[in-house]
This record gives sequence, structure tokens and C-alpha cells, in this order.
Amino acid sequence: MVATIRTMLLAAALAFTIAAAPAEPAKVQLWRIDCGDFGPNALINSCYLIRHGDMLMIWDAGFPGEWVGKPLSAETRSTSVPTSLVSQLARLGITPDRIDMVAVSHLHWDHLGQAASFPKARLLIGKEDWEALTAPQPATGLEPERLAPWIKAGAPMEAIPGDRDVFGDGAVMMVATPGHTLGHHSLLVRLPHFGAVLLSGDLYHSSDQYRERRISKGNADQAKTAESMRRFDDLATAEKATIIIQHESGDVAKLPVFPKAAD
Repeated sequence: MVATIRTMLLAAALAFTIAAAPAEPAKVQLWRIDCGDFGPNALINSCYLIRHGDMLMIWDAGFPGEWVGKPLSAETRSTSVPTSLVSQLARLGITPDRIDMVAVSHLHWDHLGQAASFPKARLLIGKEDWEALTAPQPATGLEPERLAPWIKAGAPMEAIPGDRDVFGDGAVMMVATPGHTLGHHSLLVRLPHFGAVLLSGDLYHSSDQYRERRISKGNADQAKTAESMRRFDDLATAEKATIIIQHESGDVAKLPVFPKAAD
């Protein structure tokens, strides 16, 4: 009963933020993009392209671009990066200056790596994560230089406190799921034919972790992570969403293989 009430309240809260839908809804498509992996038989790294009408948005920006094509080594933190985001977008006829927004789930290097390839785009990032990256002395391990166009060059950006209806019609929602980092977000994409898709960010890293609802020891806030997991699961139920754990190869395979899109 409590879970049912929580689900209803969550759905109502999200619906409340959605502006009146236009007479002709914008076309929405979702592409999954291979952003490398953490070595053989390990977690993968996935990025996403969302088209909303004439607008294009990147969700998460993968490993650093300077690692593309390099062998597994300490320099590349034992990751494999076979190709760049820019190269894959070129297969769709999309140049970097066509990207309107780069939205990131959180502040870690494997999600910011190639963000600077799109210096004209508007950055969307959790408020708490932005504050951590722009602090006078960022914590050890953070790499604010990955966001140089926005931190140093003044490119347009938004520090998101809580949820954000990205396009104002409920089609693409940044959902606050703090805990892994304090400004962490997941992404809900409502596709007209495929249905709702819920991208995890790093709330979960693997299908085993999702099944066990296991909280990573290195998370910034364990209690907030537990609450975010409940929120994520309730939202997935309310939306009947396809859950995509972004580092789990079996989950990203639920979407069409690039260059095909889910719509």
C-alpha cells in the first residue's frame, strides 16, 4: 500500500512539472552510442543521443577523447575507447555544432570525458555536482578541465536543482537521484512507439547490483542512494519503463544497435 501511494505521488509530482502538450508533439528519438568499456569482460560505457523535434541532446559524454584508439594501459585507466562520440555522430550526418545540449548524469570522468567536443552546446548538470567541480579546490579525483568550455570560457549552462523537464513537454525528464554523487540524475525519455526508457546514470552499475539493490560503498551518501533507488524503481513501475543500466551490456542491448534509433 505504501509503495502504491508513493508511486502515485511520484507520478503526480512529475506530471505537475509538465507544460501543456503542443497540438503536434515533437518527434522524439533515442540512440545508444558505444563509448567504450572498462576492459574485456568488464562494465561498458554508454552514451546517448536524443532528438526532440529540431533539438539534439547528448546524455553523458564517455571517456576522454584523447584515449581513442590507445591500448589498455595505466594512461587510459585500463579502458578501451575504439572511436569518438564525434565520429559516431558523423555517421548520422551530425556535426558537433549541431548539438544543442550536453546533459550529464554526474561529475565523474567517465561521464564527462568528451563533453568539451561540443563547446557551443548548453550544459545541463546537477547543481551540487557543478558546485563541487567549480569549488576553489575541487576534491581529489575530480577533473573540472573536462568542462572547460563552461567553467573557463563561459559557454551556456544550467546547474539543475532537483528534476528538470528539459523541453517543457514531459518527453525528456532529468530525474534527481542523488547519492552516487550529490547532484546525480537519471534520465526518463518518453518515446511515442517504443515507450518510456529510464537511463540509470550510475545509480546502478550492473544488473547484479540492480537485482540486489546493493549500494556502492564509494557513494557520496548512502541514505540518499537508498531513497533514490526507491524513487527510480517507483518511477519505472509507474511509467512501465524499459530500464537501461548504462554500464551493463545486457541492458543497453535492449535498445536498437547504432545507427538505428528507438522512437
